[in-house]
This record gives sequence, structure tokens and C-alpha cells, in this order.
Amino acid sequence: MYRNKLILAALSSTLIFGAAAGAGFAAPGDGPRQHHGMGGPGPNSDAFREITYVRMLKQFDANKDGKVSKDEATAGIDKIFTAIDTNKDGSLTPGEIRAYRQAQMQAMRDQRKQEAGENKDANAAPDTSDDNEPGQPSRDGHDGRDGHRWMRHGGNIMRASIMMHRIDTDENGQISRQEATAAYDKLFTRMDRNKDGVISIDDMPDRPLL
Repeated sequence: MYRNKLILAALSSTLIFGAAAGAGFAAPGDGPRQHHGMGGPGPNSDAFREITYVRMLKQFDANKDGKVSKDEATAGIDKIFTAIDTNKDGSLTPGEIRAYRQAQMQAMRDQRKQEAGENKDANAAPDTSDDNEPGQPSRDGHDGRDGHRWMRHGGNIMRASIMMHRIDTDENGQISRQEATAAYDKLFTRMDRNKDGVISIDDMPDRPLL
């Protein structure tokens, strides 16, 4: 239960701002798809809709009917906004968003360490995390672990910049509650492909399992 709460909390800021940032892009059919090599599936892709639906369902489906209504989504966004807005001034700064994400990710890392410690005896294996495997490139520099970390960090900065540009419509460097709600309204409308007022599995693209 605790682990699930951590996962949902970590996803929440990505959901409201990462997905809402995607709402600022063209809706499906409005133009060519954009390539997102570093940032995961693009906002116009089927995978983006599927991932966002699952996250919305886990986070916002209060009555557990397998659908997310507009009221449920609005209530969920308001709750997340309040949690991030630590100084309660009605606006979110990049620092507040970053602090929130870092706190949730640290909690997830701590939980993973705890679980790893509990399972250590059952899954005993030599710890080679600090050694290079034969035939693998060095983890120092951009060819190994540090390079991947650098690329991921750069991708996060780029996504944060796009997010702020798309949602911060008055360009004051902060995201107001009204701006966040407006951005999420656009996302909800785009996700509700059959226009029945809820986001459900019926709105997801038909794709083969394999």
C-alpha cells in the first residue's frame, strides 16, 4: 500500500505538468507528429494516450468505475496543485515543482532500498554494480552511466522548459491554478476522443497486444 502511494505521488507531478504540457501541442490529426527521441512518446502518439490514461485512472478514479470524469479530474488536479504549492500563494514556481518531484523520487528510492534489503537473502548475488562488465564500455564519461545520467538530466530540463512555455500563458515564470486547470481541460478534451464526457478504455486506440 505504501509503495503504491509513493508511485502515485511520483507520477502525479508528471501527470499534471508533463501530460498537460503535451496538451499544448497539436491534437491528433491537426498536423505532423513530432519526434521525441529523448523525452519518451510524443504527445500525439497512441502510447502517450495509453500511459496518460493509466496514470489518470490510478490517480483520479475516485469511485473506481474504470472511468475518469471531468469532476474527478478537476478534483485530482486541485489536490496535486495544493500539495506542490508549499507557500500557498496560488502559483507554482519551477522551484516548487522541482522540490516536489525530488521529494517523491527520493521517497521511492528509499522504499526500493528497503525492499532490496528485505530481499537480499532470498536473492543473494555478487554485487558488481561498481565494476564494468566484460565487453561493456566504461561507465565514466558520456559512454556509460554518467553519460546516460547527463542525457536524462538534459531531457528533464528540456521538458520542464517546454512545460513552462506551454502552460505559463502569461509568461510570468509561474503556473497559476487557472493556467494549470486550463491546460488540463485541453488534455481532458483531447483524451476524451468519443466525447462522452469521461475518459475510459473506449477512448484508447485499438492496438494489438503483441
